[in-house]
Amino acid sequence: MQLSEFFNLFLIVSAIHGFVFSFFLFKKTGLDKNTIFLNLLILVIALNNLQSWLLAKEFLVLDYIQIPWHFLIAPLFYSFVINYLQIEKRFFNIIKVLFPFFLISIIFQVVSFSFIKDSASPAEYDLFYEKYTSIEELISFIISISIFFYCYHIIRYKKDLFKGVLSYDSLKWLNTFIFLALISYALWALAVGVKFSLQFKNFIAFYYPLRVMTTVLIYWLGYELVYMLRQVKERKLIRQNNLKKTDVQQNNNLQKFKDFEDYIINNRRFLDNLLSLETLANELRISTSQLSKVINEQSSKNFNQLINEYRVNYSKELLKNKEYDLYTITSIALESGFNSKSTFYNAFKKHTGVTPTQFRS
Repeated sequence: MQLSEFFNLFLIVSAIHGFVFSFFLFKKTGLDKNTIFLNLLILVIALNNLQSWLLAKEFLVLDYIQIPWHFLIAPLFYSFVINYLQIEKRFFNIIKVLFPFFLISIIFQVVSFSFIKDSASPAEYDLFYEKYTSIEELISFIISISIFFYCYHIIRYKKDLFKGVLSYDSLKWLNTFIFLALISYALWALAVGVKFSLQFKNFIAFYYPLRVMTTVLIYWLGYELVYMLRQVKERKLIRQNNLKKTDVQQNNNLQKFKDFEDYIINNRRFLDNLLSLETLANELRISTSQLSKVINEQSSKNFNQLINEYRVNYSKELLKNKEYDLYTITSIALESGFNSKSTFYNAFKKHTGVTPTQFRS
């Protein structure tokens, strides 16, 4: 088998694989906007390879039109990037501008090629055909690589705009794609350069490495996409389930804290100077660790701090009551649930900023 025949077989196999993969990928992802553009990207690369195979087979229709599928590759990748990163509203929609130009170029090809073919010799027409498609390809290359580097700039330097996506996707696979795409662009630049230097003759062999690389991109991009979609979807579901469980747990803990407050205030359990976390947990029929956790989460205090706060608030009411003006601070401290005057003074000043004596006066 000659080298040209081998690469032609390679092209048609990769094109068919791209179509099949695009079909199954579309069925798997549906109309998810984040992946439609990437699915279309795979399809366009496959169509480009199919067209290259048909050109090698001298398909008659291609004497009048050579669709510049390569013109759509970078815009589709750009559209995928801004949609996947959920920043499409912040950036310009390139597809809306470039797709009409893509259609116009096809119409212009058909008209001009038909006119020239009727008025020129076969040799003149072939030269015009190759010159025109080469210039079109060069323009496409310049636009495409500019868009590609802009995508790289977004991914590399605009991370503050898509922190949410980075929380479940490191984008390493996207960086790998950029590396592979750079190789493809280098091969494309080489092929176009050789095409011009050879004056549009005997250049086809220099496109073989590019076709191989685009096929690698189809395989890698397709399988990596399926893997990443599954991973991201699973991580999102895990996160959502955990958030739901957290919300339910927080609601349960909030109710438990309300029950705790109602019980301890209505029964004035904080006035018991022997009250402990273990005693209260037994009375509420809850474990000490769970009760401690509920208090910490709902009040940002530990058990002793919260109980002392209740006691200080109670002592403040006694100190403000004229009926107890002649009562000693110690009596009020002990009656409020404290074990000693010194403990009372420390707790009172910590919660109010003044001593009990200062507060009374």
